[in-house]
Amino acid sequence: MKILILGAGQVGSTLAKYLCADSANDITIIDQKEDKLILLQRHLDVKTVVGHGAYPSVLEKAGIKTMDMVISVMKSDESNMVACRMAFTLYKVETKIARIRTIEYLHRPELFSRAAVPIDFLITPENLITDYIKGIVDQPGASEVFEFENGLVQLVETRVYIGTPIVNKAIRELQHHLPDAKVRIFCLYRNGKVLLVNSDTVIREDDHVYFIAKKKYVSKVLKEFRRVDRGYQKIFIAGGGNIGFSVAKLLEKTHNIRLIELDEERARELADQLNHALVLQGSASDEELLLEEGIENTDLFLALTDSDEVNVIVSILAKRLGAHKTIALIKRDVYASLAEQSEEVDMIVSPDQITVSDILSHLRRGDMMKVHSLHHGEAEAIEIVVHGDESNSKVAGKQIKDLDLPEGVVIGAIVRDSDLLMASKKLVIRQGDHVLIMLTDVRKIHQVEALFSEND
Repeated sequence: MKILILGAGQVGSTLAKYLCADSANDITIIDQKEDKLILLQRHLDVKTVVGHGAYPSVLEKAGIKTMDMVISVMKSDESNMVACRMAFTLYKVETKIARIRTIEYLHRPELFSRAAVPIDFLITPENLITDYIKGIVDQPGASEVFEFENGLVQLVETRVYIGTPIVNKAIRELQHHLPDAKVRIFCLYRNGKVLLVNSDTVIREDDHVYFIAKKKYVSKVLKEFRRVDRGYQKIFIAGGGNIGFSVAKLLEKTHNIRLIELDEERARELADQLNHALVLQGSASDEELLLEEGIENTDLFLALTDSDEVNVIVSILAKRLGAHKTIALIKRDVYASLAEQSEEVDMIVSPDQITVSDILSHLRRGDMMKVHSLHHGEAEAIEIVVHGDESNSKVAGKQIKDLDLPEGVVIGAIVRDSDLLMASKKLVIRQGDHVLIMLTDVRKIHQVEALFSEND
């Protein structure tokens, strides 16, 4: 597929990296800053063009007339909108994806029509990140939470601790401990590698386990892998930007929220817009302020400022002052590595990975409902719908054991009529099933797409 990316910022660069892992993709990137493009070319097999991504002359230089898709992730929403308008009107590009963050635009969906601004898929990072954080808040003990089938089923990552029921035992033991809960371990992350598993795989201390279960059973399953985590009732949010505000607004009715914002005018705006959360004007690195507000009794500290450096520092400070759990929003890999090495930062949230996962859902062929990228693109968890029947489908009517699944690909479960069916060799796939699949080798995605596509 020939893909044109407009904008070589964090999201554009991360997306290029993920897409280049697929040799079938031909990637071109436009950005005004030549140094960013030079850096990308050193590490990736991409074509680059220096210039403004909303200018027709620059788009034509990049070969837009031959592109299958345009993904516009420039800093300006207006530039993204204009670029998609031109891609459609002047060059008839089939698929246009754009990042739009301005609430004023998002509240008017009629803007994004073929007659106005023809964007096929809108990417709204703040909403994606807010929903992601909400998933973690709802499941204490989870490091990551990904939803399938509109939230009915969740894929959860958690770390395994010594002294818990399943550690040093084979995976098949899990069903004996939880006879009433349908659960399937999808894969493990161990010693820097994503590993597919079977019933004989032994769970070790410090493994990162990805398991799938109905949402209502997740908290029970988590207790098998780690010590019981107390619920997150008292939550401290550092940073009153769009993400901090959105999280506070979403949680303020059900949680005790304190939000700290450095800018006085912004703090006043937040106080007017939030009904239950307490808004504090000051620095999240002010030790005296944190202590005055009871940081030692805080269940969860969320560092959601626009600065990676600040988020790492204030998370470490909050943890040392007694916060039970800390989560930092981090964009750059260098700070992510620092945070992962620090015992004071319990979890990191990568806005780029979350945004890229949403974009990948629109890139994948076939009827893929969700695509979740795991561990910086090393693996993918996907949800794909079986549309064809036995007469025109390669999978409908067949048992899982008879499918020609490539190496590094495993079916973990099927959602059928709101029921979660754990995969087994003899389970028959039917039309309308939502099949949940794990790929530890993302290069096999085209074989999966071909397998689940309807016959001509």
